[in-house]
Amino acid sequence: MHSKKLAPILYVCLAATLLACARTPTATPAPTPRVVPTITRAPTRASVPPPAWWDASLALPPHVEFIGDAERAVWRTRETNAQEMRDFVLRQAARAGYRTFVVTQSPDAIYDVLLVKGARAYALNITVGSDLTMLTGARVGVLHVKVSGETNIELDLPLRHRLDVSPGSEVSLGTSVPSPQCASCEYLVNVHIAPFKGAGDYDSKPGTYLIDVQVIPGGDPEQDDYRWAIGGCVVSVEETRGSFDCKQLQNVVDQSKRIDVSGNWTQP
Repeated sequence: MHSKKLAPILYVCLAATLLACARTPTATPAPTPRVVPTITRAPTRASVPPPAWWDASLALPPHVEFIGDAERAVWRTRETNAQEMRDFVLRQAARAGYRTFVVTQSPDAIYDVLLVKGARAYALNITVGSDLTMLTGARVGVLHVKVSGETNIELDLPLRHRLDVSPGSEVSLGTSVPSPQCASCEYLVNVHIAPFKGAGDYDSKPGTYLIDVQVIPGGDPEQDDYRWAIGGCVVSVEETRGSFDCKQLQNVVDQSKRIDVSGNWTQP
């Protein structure tokens, strides 16, 4: 009797319990913490000074960035006014006491600025590209030359290139740079020796070596070209230095005009 009355009650309680469980909200998972990405910055390029052999008094404009190392002197800039950079270098060099020479390879685009003071000489190439201008510096040799006779001068000239004194069939020793005397004027010294055995002494006495010398002592090549050293030449050549002494070069236009030429050179 009692069991029959309890059965419906148990069913009702069980149904109520199930209904309550069904209505219980499911637990919401905790939100995942927001991960903030770490920004890794590219390492800043360490400031490197120009090589020790580059004269610090020949500083370039502030907008020019040095990108060389302890051996190479190389700069770059987005400035494309090559004349302005050339003139800046010339002013810096003048203040530092350098004699300057400019070789125009391509107007407004490529210049070689040559600087010499005593035993030191530098060449700075300025080349304008499509979006960058590159400046490359180098140490060059120095030629000290003395001319007497029809023309009298004594000065230091920068070598344009390193003189190769390896043994061979011939060699040309000297340099050529513009002269301020006129638009086409130049300083040219060319000592040509054949055959060339390398470092050693050379004499133009008959039966020894053929030594041809050409000198333009700062004037117009059409009028001031001297050759044919009828008084003879002696030349001494070493690996990084040398000297020459040539007598009675004749003017190719007026052979009554003559000069004696001597000099010596050193190179790094």
